[in-house]
Amino acid sequence: MMTRLVLLLLVGIGMSGCDQWAVTPADISGQPIIGHWYMEEVTHEGENRFKQRLYLHVREDGRVVYANLLCRTLASGATNHSELILDYMAIKRISTNKMVLQQYPLTPKFELRLGQWPDQGDGLFEVDNLKLHPIEEQQAPDYQNWSC
Repeated sequence: MMTRLVLLLLVGIGMSGCDQWAVTPADISGQPIIGHWYMEEVTHEGENRFKQRLYLHVREDGRVVYANLLCRTLASGATNHSELILDYMAIKRISTNKMVLQQYPLTPKFELRLGQWPDQGDGLFEVDNLKLHPIEEQQAPDYQNWSC
């Protein structure tokens, strides 16, 4: 009974639109990761084909869009995909090797593994072991309509 009451309270808070409960984004002003980042690649493992796209938009205010789509075409002809879209979530914590995104306390957190930062060499930003290239805002993909 108590668990049900707590869940109802949390749903009520979430639905009430109380922004005072939102996670305050970390201060990332002036960081080289601010901007639009993208990668698309096709790989083959035997007769299996994998196509992956990752778009990341890191804003100066500490909010992030993360859109990741992985399409699989197996040798048997079967296809499936996995997709994760995080729409302008707040950066709760950031270090040189991890970015933690969360919208509200007690809601799921998402951890992005960071590797090379853009200022560490060839201008690429490594996120979740994928090398992202900088793109201009007008080149940003329509990630909400991606399909395999």
